[in-house]
Amino acid sequence: MSELSPSGSQSPTEGNPSASLSHCVSTDQTLINMWLHGRPATTTAAAYRQNAEYFLGYVGKPLREVTLVELQAYATHLYGLGIKDSSIRTKLNIVKSLFTFAAKLNYIRFNVATALRIPKGNTSLAGRILKQTEVLKLVNCPKLTVRDRSLLKFIYATGVRVSEACRLKWSDFQERDSGEVQVTVLGKGDKLRTVLVPIVVWMELEQLRGHECVFVGATGNAIDRVMAHKIIKDAAVVAGVNPKVSMHWLRHCNASHALARGASITLVRDSLGHASIAVSDKYLHSNPTDSTSNYLGF
Repeated sequence: MSELSPSGSQSPTEGNPSASLSHCVSTDQTLINMWLHGRPATTTAAAYRQNAEYFLGYVGKPLREVTLVELQAYATHLYGLGIKDSSIRTKLNIVKSLFTFAAKLNYIRFNVATALRIPKGNTSLAGRILKQTEVLKLVNCPKLTVRDRSLLKFIYATGVRVSEACRLKWSDFQERDSGEVQVTVLGKGDKLRTVLVPIVVWMELEQLRGHECVFVGATGNAIDRVMAHKIIKDAAVVAGVNPKVSMHWLRHCNASHALARGASITLVRDSLGHASIAVSDKYLHSNPTDSTSNYLGF
């Protein structure tokens, strides 16, 4: 593939970082590597790379040559696969993100993806929040193994994302002199936050010790989101809970149930990592005196 800069001998505009960067990228693959730099390698980066490469394989041409018509054809192709609308929106937004990044580097002359319309989904949370009695039926399902039950309880109690739970190591937990247990979680944007773990949940977790990671499979490696998804789907069938339930629903339930029991909105925001924590607050949040888990009745 030829160099990315426009044809001709004109050099990049002096003082324009984007124009200079465009000369550093010579292939779509290099662009993708730059686009993914700094994203969690085992979660976000892997999914973004897979979707970007699938898209490029579908259109069968370099990113710079893709037209809006071909983008729209790709969207039609995805809908024809019969996958969930939410998954299609995710895939299309990933492609749009790649185009936006490419435009910032002047890798492409014009960002045709800005004109691609992506239908909005149902943003209502009401249908994705279980009653507390339903959560209890789910986490106490008799068919669950110790690991699976501990995983469900931990995600509900702390409100962490499933990807955050899957990569937890025992070194992320700390027992306090008071007897409380806290866990430091690496969230989106590589931001750290610390939340409390109910003692009854911690006692169940401790039964899993034996590997570096907390939640591991038969091979001793950390489970992934696919395995976690299967765990909650299988439990929902046995427990008679809404079969559409996902691990992320437990995160919604944590926030909703905690608010109903008196937790402040700022506490929910900080515990779930919904917003950036100011630098001046980092010491307070590294050793919290309160957390959403204290409002769930464990």
